[in-house]
Amino acid sequence: MRLLTAIACFAVTASLHAGSYGVGVQAVFDQGNGNAITPRADFLHATDSSTVSSVALSATANIPTLGVDWDWFPGKDVHKGFYGLVGVGVGRINLEVSGSTAAAAATTTVHKLTGYPEAGLGWEFTRHVGLELLYKDLRYHDVVLDLAGTTAGYSLSGTVQGSLVVRF
Repeated sequence: MRLLTAIACFAVTASLHAGSYGVGVQAVFDQGNGNAITPRADFLHATDSSTVSSVALSATANIPTLGVDWDWFPGKDVHKGFYGLVGVGVGRINLEVSGSTAAAAATTTVHKLTGYPEAGLGWEFTRHVGLELLYKDLRYHDVVLDLAGTTAGYSLSGTVQGSLVVRF
């Protein structure tokens, strides 16, 4: 039986959504033959604004997540070159949505615990530095604001994150 070896990681994340950033930590457990199991904890902060009909909407999301990935390095050497990953996770979406019209304003805050799949690609430049592109299928569709007879809805869809990964 092969013993697990762990490498701690720190990732600085920028969502490919304007106004978003995050941080995360990972531990990579080399399973041999180019396979690794990677538990991860991430935190994402995102902001968004839009206009729907005559309603100006703004949203702020804070999303802590816990997940585990299976990383596959086709070169058979973990921490060297290209890799793909798939995983699952659970996140708590903390979402505040504000809306305003000329006649009224309203704010609502919602919280939702949700599971999600994730998939990504990465490149390890060295054993200590890499880049990762990750899609998390986090979704929330239940926010509706009633503003003096005008109804506006807001939904949060999946996030694409680009990360600089530093291992130590």
